Amino acid sequence: MVSVRILADERTSLDPRRFAIVAAGEQVLLAATERRPSERQASALRSFVRRGGGLVLAGGTLAAWSGDEAIRELAGWVPALPGPETELIVRPDREHPVTQRLDPEWRIRDRLYVSEGPPPAGATVLARASWRFTEQVVVYERPFGKGRFVYLGLRDDGSSTYAKLLARLLLFAAGRTAAPAVGVGLIGYGAIGREHAASVAATSGLRLAAVCDLNPQRREAAAHDWGLRTFAGQDELLEDTDVGLVVVGTPPSDHASPVLAALNAGRHVVCEKPFAVRVEDADRMMDAAASQRRVLTVYQSRRWDPDYVALRDAARSGRAGEPFYMESFIGGYDHPCDFWHSHEPVSGGTVYDWGSHYFDWILQLFDERVQSVTANAHKRVWHDVTNDDQVRVDLTFAGGQQATFLQSGIAAARKPKWYLLGTRGAIVGDWADADVPADLPARVTVFTRAGEERLSLPARDEHGFYRNLADHLAWGEPLAVPPEEARRNVAIMEAATQSLKRDGAQLMVDI
Repeated sequence: MVSVRILADERTSLDPRRFAIVAAGEQVLLAATERRPSERQASALRSFVRRGGGLVLAGGTLAAWSGDEAIRELAGWVPALPGPETELIVRPDREHPVTQRLDPEWRIRDRLYVSEGPPPAGATVLARASWRFTEQVVVYERPFGKGRFVYLGLRDDGSSTYAKLLARLLLFAAGRTAAPAVGVGLIGYGAIGREHAASVAATSGLRLAAVCDLNPQRREAAAHDWGLRTFAGQDELLEDTDVGLVVVGTPPSDHASPVLAALNAGRHVVCEKPFAVRVEDADRMMDAAASQRRVLTVYQSRRWDPDYVALRDAARSGRAGEPFYMESFIGGYDHPCDFWHSHEPVSGGTVYDWGSHYFDWILQLFDERVQSVTANAHKRVWHDVTNDDQVRVDLTFAGGQQATFLQSGIAAARKPKWYLLGTRGAIVGDWADADVPADLPARVTVFTRAGEERLSLPARDEHGFYRNLADHLAWGEPLAVPPEEARRNVAIMEAATQSLKRDGAQLMVDI
């Protein structure tokens, strides 16, 4: 546990409540105040760092304190007075452990503390900002005696990036270093396995180590694509001490067995979605992760889809008021694809196909508990496969909100992808074109009494899931997809399956 003592004043925007690691103590001192210490206090700070403590000066603190000789010795550098407030483009060093996996550019409105001099001796620059065609230092760290001094010459702008950077700097100043890159082993190397491999390979802090697949052609492809060791059985993979994290990409009905084997072998685990087809299996996996003290997460990768991110951010902004009703749709009129998606004993049923994404989205938009689940299905056209042709699931939340999911393989005309009503407006996601594949982004529009606005979509964060996982492993940052959230999806889909077996009966639940 890192203990942090904070010195701040009303003239700074730093809110200590935003940083979960803050506690009483003196292992690290964070100062964000322009009130200068006395000569005696400055000398005590210098001694504190020299003995092994960590000191982080944020915002304009160093500029205000640098008149003191002890502080100048600690910092090794004196920033000049700030320029006018403007939008700054901050570029972190993406090779340093502290700033790895941060966005390549971060825009912040602030005043820049400019200096004509070079970075201090022995310092490592962690971030720079553009200023009149020069690159100015805004974050650096340097050892001092047995301790460490850190300069963060930016104010807290309330962003998650600032909170993440400051939390890492505090841990780093306390002596925490990021662990070596974690070796990743894949169980299954089909189409989704290749997707996992590419994302892992692109993420610092993770590295591909091995692949397991029953199919010799896929093992050969993995060896050719990445130069990896390959195994025919999962036991061989789990005996490989170079593998610290296992990605389970087996069919949906067969997730629990390899996940449990990997956890009990002491490995962290990424499970493909859907997490399971039964809550019982999800609970067994979560219990094993807890008992082994291993990380378990689920690949809900479509949380990073640009159209969903736009929809989510607009809904959370309150522009449409409080959401109370939602319809969602996926489908077309096409023959079902391979057996993973079309054979019920393998897929779990139609509701587990796109439902594992759509229910995940819905549960991110509505905070209340689910109180009832009702499902209905049709089997009318595609009799050569075992999944239903169409399934509709209706949810009612504790606050009276309603949400509907419809997946159809016999829909000659599409409904909107999302139709979300709020107390002051609506947000609609329309398919861009009738012939556009269902997994491409929708057009997202906000409707209010003042008119309508087509939202611009953010750039896709191609490797957001694995970046977050690497940050969690390295710095203890929160998982984007805790297994408890994926378990709720499973509970809804299992309840919908039970409703189907009872001819569309409404099931009262607490999910």
